[in-house]
Amino acid sequence: MRKSSDFAFDECVTELRAACRLPIDESALETVLGSLRYNFERHLDHPTGGKRWADHGQRVRDSARHLGAFANFFANHVGATVVGLDELTSAFKVIRADCTIQSSASPLASEFCCSPPESCNEAPLDTGPAEDFLAALAPRPRLARVG
Repeated sequence: MRKSSDFAFDECVTELRAACRLPIDESALETVLGSLRYNFERHLDHPTGGKRWADHGQRVRDSARHLGAFANFFANHVGATVVGLDELTSAFKVIRADCTIQSSASPLASEFCCSPPESCNEAPLDTGPAEDFLAALAPRPRLARVG
């Protein structure tokens, strides 16, 4: 029987591929996505995994789709005919920045941003410029206070 994490991971890869119109270099894709598999296993392969996927799966699938679209955008920007590691890495920086910004409102979201968890502290990708760009271009609406 397939693990929940495998099913969810495959769904996200399908979303990424559907959003990216150009061919994707498979080794580049494996490099970028390989480290994310850990999070899928950690969050989904335990008794509450199904509930977590039900609660957060749509957001994760959306992020995968955005990753594919941004990778396609960056490849078009440089005139590439195949999406490679540079384009996927640039796209991942934008998605990671969005995840980091969103995690301020939802602490669980921050767990999905890092892979493995110690990378949250090491920050191997410099997402600062992307975070600044997103905050300026598409500010997150503040939650309305009641009462």
